[in-house]
Amino acid sequence: LQLAGVAAPARLTLRGATGAVVATATGPVLHTHFGLSGPAVLDISRHVLLAKALGQVVHLEADWRPDLAGGAFDAEVLAAGRDSLARLLERHLPTRLAARLLAAAGVDPATRVDHLKRDDRKALVKTVTAEPLPVTSDRGWTYAEATAGGVPLAEVDVSTMASRVTPGLWLVGEVLDVDGRLGGFNFQWAWASGTVAGRALAKRLGENAPLLPGPPP
Repeated sequence: LQLAGVAAPARLTLRGATGAVVATATGPVLHTHFGLSGPAVLDISRHVLLAKALGQVVHLEADWRPDLAGGAFDAEVLAAGRDSLARLLERHLPTRLAARLLAAAGVDPATRVDHLKRDDRKALVKTVTAEPLPVTSDRGWTYAEATAGGVPLAEVDVSTMASRVTPGLWLVGEVLDVDGRLGGFNFQWAWASGTVAGRALAKRLGENAPLLPGPPP
């Protein structure tokens, strides 16, 4: 709750039980009164929930300096000299987030960088670039931005969106097993699949035949 309303860019990484990368997402992360939200969180959530549904063990972590390549933040710390740790982090991070990360790393915000012990520097670098984010739950269907799962595409003729299983049935949008990251891709799929189905139906019925009943006489 102390970080509610704080937003910052981050690179989220989902790792499997062996540490192998399952998925990544980069973008804004918003701290809220119920947990984390924002584009990057919503993008990675589809992979987290899929792993959970399959019974896989996964771990989520955040890199709060996604603008830097691996190892670059450590070099930035070493070059900061007489700056305090608080000043170092607040150059690129919101004040409240910087304070939380320093506390999580177990270092004093007032400590000068050139007085920082090696182990403390390593703890700080790890916390900023790979902070563990325990996933306790999701917000469920009510708050979902898009849905995963549905009728497999193998059961549909994608040139017409007609069902291969049930004659006379056309399927479009989220009723099908298609979902994508944020950015309009789910809308685009709904519109594109609807257009394909509509054109196929128009061709089948004849261009001059109404698709909907006309007004009463």
